Amino acid sequence: MGSGEEGRVVHGGRLNQPWRAGLAAVECVLAVALVLFAVWSWSAGKVPIVLPGPEGTEVVTRLLGSWLALSVAACVAAGLLVLDAIRQLVLAVQVGRRH
Repeated sequence: MGSGEEGRVVHGGRLNQPWRAGLAAVECVLAVALVLFAVWSWSAGKVPIVLPGPEGTEVVTRLLGSWLALSVAACVAAGLLVLDAIRQLVLAVQVGRRH
């Protein structure tokens, strides 16, 4: 508290690096893969069951919670990866604007 360095902006740090653009691209690819996995796991979590009825067959859908939860978790992880990719891209672009 008594050092007098509060609010000090440090220039020349390691935050703004051009390699962050490549990391953002990798995170976007991983996010797309997670969304594809989420779609697959959501479809795996829906199981149609055919039951005989008085007027023919009746189709009932059973939902498996573990697969649906895995799908939701994959979507959340993909969203977090996209947010971090945006942050990485902003930090990579700021490298060229520095003096």
